[in-house]
Amino acid sequence: MTAALDFVCRYRLWLLGVLAVVAAADVVWVAATYLVYPGYLDHGEPVVAMTSWRILDGFPAYPAFESPDLTSNIYGPVTYLTHAIGFLVAGPGVVGSKIAGIVAVTFIPVIIFFSHRRHGLGWASTAVVLAAGFILIGLPTSVWNRPDPFLAFLVTVAVWAMNASEDEQPEWGKSVLIGLCGGLAAGFKLHAGVYFLPVVLFHCWARGFRTLMLISVVGAVVIAAPFAFDLFSLAGFTAWLPLVAAKNTEILLATKVFRYLLFYLSPVVFFIAAIRWSGQPLKKAEAVYFGAFILSVFIVLIPAMKPGAGWYYYFPFLAIVIDMIVRHSASIIRKKSVVLGVVGILATALLLVSVPIQKRFYRALHWGEARKITQEIKKIMAAYPGTTIQMGAGATLVGYNKTLYKPLLAFAGHPYTLDVGIAIETSASGFALSKGVRTRIEECHTQIWLVPTGEAPFAMTGYYGNPVFDDSFKATFHRRYEKRKSFTYFDAWACRR
Repeated sequence: MTAALDFVCRYRLWLLGVLAVVAAADVVWVAATYLVYPGYLDHGEPVVAMTSWRILDGFPAYPAFESPDLTSNIYGPVTYLTHAIGFLVAGPGVVGSKIAGIVAVTFIPVIIFFSHRRHGLGWASTAVVLAAGFILIGLPTSVWNRPDPFLAFLVTVAVWAMNASEDEQPEWGKSVLIGLCGGLAAGFKLHAGVYFLPVVLFHCWARGFRTLMLISVVGAVVIAAPFAFDLFSLAGFTAWLPLVAAKNTEILLATKVFRYLLFYLSPVVFFIAAIRWSGQPLKKAEAVYFGAFILSVFIVLIPAMKPGAGWYYYFPFLAIVIDMIVRHSASIIRKKSVVLGVVGILATALLLVSVPIQKRFYRALHWGEARKITQEIKKIMAAYPGTTIQMGAGATLVGYNKTLYKPLLAFAGHPYTLDVGIAIETSASGFALSKGVRTRIEECHTQIWLVPTGEAPFAMTGYYGNPVFDDSFKATFHRRYEKRKSFTYFDAWACRR
């Protein structure tokens, strides 16, 4: 036992380095696996994929609710611009719709390593292990194509800029970078500026009001810039805000939110330890940094407890949490072994908790079914050349999961005018389908709708417990369409004319 402890103590830096490489490699492996998986795990991902793909053809990202297109979403314009770049790089397809987010999340451990290299190789390696742990317990949130991995990446870059800044220098370039990251983050999700509050206040504390104004102006310009283009209607985007604000918080979500929140509140322990054992007075900037972080955590709690949200709203805090743990632990002189032990326990807990999460993640990847559904959609498109095809919905959520492959239709040039995922949200908020949406069904604007095999078309009850489509819409659909042919996974409902 003593020999083993002596070995660990003697080679602890090498062992930490190896553990950091293994943990980072695990992140890369998980991310790469999801990149090549031919489907999606969340029903919001196809919406992001199709909207991002269609803006390359000039399709507006935020059509008005009263328009005949029900495809708008609350995500900011940078979400779609980023994935559009992914399509330009990787081409149309599932890989192209995921690649930007996968690249972002795999670079987080690398940036975190260099962000903490000044504390020594041991602390930098520890930071990488912690980062990998937070990413892995965040599956599938941390690798999907929704904004969350990008927000975590941008906060990580901002923390690097903050740590790389010299205390006695104005650091205008790094200040611009922080403002750019904050503006881009708000362009993914409007509330994302909250994640940058601790970084901005800490960075500006010794640099004054001019630095704060520079960061604010850069951020504001980046947020506003996309809305100068017709692709992104400011009115269409802001129309979503009342719907989101009107959602009630769900106390039932609190249990899961707080369970994960314990990991994200771990800096409290190290902040208190630094006050007691660092051997030097706590700098006011450090206190402001910590206070702003706690404030931000409680602000984010409000949107995190709304229907459709969850604990993953805390994932973007990853880099700040790790930064506080490392900076406070590295400053402690007394009780060093105790602090190192607590850091080790936290890192071990993250990795252990991630094991069953990773297992569930891999079990959720139904490779065989995904390939079969992909082939069937291609077979249907080939069977009806020159015919417009869209993905509809059936009666069950189980069947609805089969419709998540609908971007394949859009990638092949078929129309994208009615998204069932968006209808789930709008119907729960009391928004009736527009006259234009109904008219398009009446006029057979789309010639064939795919519906999960054996299910009644558009009869599903959504995630919020309400019927997604009203009886009038369903009656119109049955009057204008008939089941033409049944395949393994989908029925083809064709216009009667």
